[in-house]
Amino acid sequence: MRILIANVWIGGRSGSEVHTKELAIGLRRRGHACTVFVGQLKQVDEDVRLLREAGVIVTEKPDPAEIPDVIVGHHLRETTLACLLYPSTPAIQVCHDATHQRDRAAGADVVQAWGAVDAFCQERFARETGLPPEKIPLTFNPVDLSLFPPREMPARTPPRKAALFFSSAGTPAILPTILQACERQGIALDVIGPGLRFEQAPGAVLAGYDLVFGKARCAIEAMASGAHVILCAPEGIGPEISPSNFHELRRRNFGRSLLTEPTGSALLERRILGLESSTTAELTRLIREHNNTEKLAEHMESLIRSISSAEVDRSVVGIRLRQAGQRVTAYCSRKLGKLFGRRPRT
Repeated sequence: MRILIANVWIGGRSGSEVHTKELAIGLRRRGHACTVFVGQLKQVDEDVRLLREAGVIVTEKPDPAEIPDVIVGHHLRETTLACLLYPSTPAIQVCHDATHQRDRAAGADVVQAWGAVDAFCQERFARETGLPPEKIPLTFNPVDLSLFPPREMPARTPPRKAALFFSSAGTPAILPTILQACERQGIALDVIGPGLRFEQAPGAVLAGYDLVFGKARCAIEAMASGAHVILCAPEGIGPEISPSNFHELRRRNFGRSLLTEPTGSALLERRILGLESSTTAELTRLIREHNNTEKLAEHMESLIRSISSAEVDRSVVGIRLRQAGQRVTAYCSRKLGKLFGRRPRT
């Protein structure tokens, strides 16, 4: 099949960027022709080169004559643009963020199905589409196991070397709290993330750490590498991960919606003291079994085939008119906000 994947950008370490890369490579391995349509193509970096070497087309301007069989869209703008370019091609949109505006659900006049990377995003699309959550399948974030080789032995207890691993710009705000907890336990701490120490291929370095602090994709990749993982970010601290709650937490992508405990070094120390090598080894086995690239590609292939025969005839004019109305509404809302915001208080 010819599959077009639409994403706002590629080449960084955000969840949708890595998901897009892994999905395209996984589908190529299964014999499909893939094009990645990028709304904002950054410099031709290692990820773009890797995709092109795998036979994936990466472009800001898809060829209108090369009509795909199915569109897999992520962000609203790029999903809609792809659907307008190919008005007879069925599409599925997958949500990667439960709150950001760019991840809003496209209307039923644009796409034929919706998916989500976790239950938090699933709940958002359920609200925005009116569908029951079970009609929005989960497409978990994958890990390319070839880039995250397993360790011969699980991380030792107690840990001696840790990393704060993140992809969100605001995460370093939690650094002083983590540093305090690590210092009290005699643990050396490094920081890995954009703006400080960017790692294009984290699988090559994560195996050097006993313990990783992070959430979502970063936590998943750290687990796959064999490290102890403590869920935390500026939003708070998450529950201890164990084999008994693994699948429940996985449904939430080990992410933001789980970070319900107030951030504090005392709680982090308790989490550190509770780490067990046998538990970590089992979590590594589970994440490598359930969140690998091949599993994602197989699952997405099934979803793609389920909509591939749908007859689609989008009203390009109708979609454009609705978009224009939305822009006018947003413009008026901003202007009114500024107008009333400047009124003196009485």
